[in-house]
Amino acid sequence: MNRRALIALGLAACLAVSLAGVALASARAHRLVWKDCGDGLFCGELVVPVDWADPRGPKTSVHVAKLPATGRSLGPLILNFGGPSTSTALLRPSDDPDFPSELPGLLKELRSRFDVIAVDPRGLSEPGSGKTLTCAEPSASAFGLVLARTKRDWDAHAAQNAAHQESCRKSVKSAWKGLTAWNVAHDLDALRAALGQDKLRYAGNSYGTVYAQAYLELFPERVGRLYFDGTADHTRKELEPWLRDYALTQERHLTRFRDWCASRRDCALHGRDAGKAWDELAARARRAPLPASAGRTVHEGQLYAGALKGMNPARWPEFATAIRKALDGDATDFLTELAPDEGNVYVGNDSLCNDFMPDLPTYEEFQGIEARLRAIAPRFGWIEGRFELGRCWGRSGGASWAPHPLPAGNLPPVLFAIGELDNNTNYLGQLHVAEQIPSARVLWHGDGHGSWAGNSCLRRHVLAYLTTGALPEPGTRCPAERIHQVGR
Repeated sequence: MNRRALIALGLAACLAVSLAGVALASARAHRLVWKDCGDGLFCGELVVPVDWADPRGPKTSVHVAKLPATGRSLGPLILNFGGPSTSTALLRPSDDPDFPSELPGLLKELRSRFDVIAVDPRGLSEPGSGKTLTCAEPSASAFGLVLARTKRDWDAHAAQNAAHQESCRKSVKSAWKGLTAWNVAHDLDALRAALGQDKLRYAGNSYGTVYAQAYLELFPERVGRLYFDGTADHTRKELEPWLRDYALTQERHLTRFRDWCASRRDCALHGRDAGKAWDELAARARRAPLPASAGRTVHEGQLYAGALKGMNPARWPEFATAIRKALDGDATDFLTELAPDEGNVYVGNDSLCNDFMPDLPTYEEFQGIEARLRAIAPRFGWIEGRFELGRCWGRSGGASWAPHPLPAGNLPPVLFAIGELDNNTNYLGQLHVAEQIPSARVLWHGDGHGSWAGNSCLRRHVLAYLTTGALPEPGTRCPAERIHQVGR
């Protein structure tokens, strides 16, 4: 996610429209027909305007799926789990090794109280629904600027993203105007009305929290209970402070990785300072490419790209092994197990860039930003600037809902769960959002991103809030549970 300056006139126009006829149009009940779609699910298509700023304009549909309550239902609970998976697909059983193993248990628990409703955002949907928007040209890899060594590399990255964006415009046609969280928030309100809810009961994870931020801004009078898990901060008007939070979080994460390795005999770097081992390897890569198998080498950008993947707590064992092997003369793991992801043909990053970075810095401006990031996070965190910018570098224009402070007024209690090991949606940004909501209660926990399903203490408090409105006592902290499973 990326962001910078607010496009004042465009946002003001959107807000003016929303405060007039659009909010009323969104509140009208939309007919939703449920059909059996297998695996115990019922699916439906919610017909909505492509752009809620033009409610009488072209229409599109949003894919939703329902798991009916197994007990006496307290009503619907709307969920969005963020990306990259579609939320509706996550309601189905799966043999995919990347499928969250704890999720079926969480869904079983929620279904004992609610009709669980998953909603997919614009452009994404489960296979077979026909609602996934694709583009003729793939985007550049989000790791592209991390790998870049010259200005020519930066220009090539920009050209690839520009070609992707243009192909998307042609492929999705009028739907392009709807690819913002502002529109998805209106979709949520239309879904609320179609389900017969007076107030929205909603749980969002990761990007799902961006939709929740838009909702409580646009429809504060319709907020019932909102749960934010792994919040993405959409409230920083300027790019640099937003990147600074990521850089500081990643710098601290290096010490967290070091401490984890010191406590685990099965860590490949156990017995030595894992943080200093990383420093030594990075210093070697700055001097010359690192040797790998089959005559290959790993340059500094490839090393950092692999480290960005390896710094996820779930991959700490792989990261430690890769560092040890590279120090011993074979950096191959940074080209294989920790290789950077390629670009794709989906519109997910287009929505993200429309929401977070409608205005990009110039190459020269970013050099100054990066120098300041290096000053505060010199060991590892500074690289986040390139990673976040890389998602959007080269894109221009289009739909936008730019970051801005959250005008949170008189709201009912809202619950935030913030993980101390969350470097995906960094904990500093999450706290920055929560602090703008007077009624917010923060529940800290010791795990990382998306830990609701895997932390029993977190599940207990969240279920109590969603069912009765009861909040955890101020200062409550759930201990880490998932991190103790890493490496086992």
